[in-house]
Amino acid sequence: ATLVAGVVVVSTTKVTATSRIQITIQSIGTVTVPTVIGVTARTAGTSFTITSANVLDTSTIAWMIVEPA
Repeated sequence: ATLVAGVVVVSTTKVTATSRIQITIQSIGTVTVPTVIGVTARTAGTSFTITSANVLDTSTIAWMIVEPA
């Protein structure tokens, strides 16, 4: 997923209300150092949102969804 203006909505039917979403920066975009990123919203069965602390961030983010036991 690639951030645009520090945000990206990831469309996936695999996300649930209890999903553990793991995210990591794969390549730094327009920022000079990696910034804090987090999952800021989710809609079960539809999508989740990744947001950077820097609104200019265009980094590429890898994600993985794990369901708790």
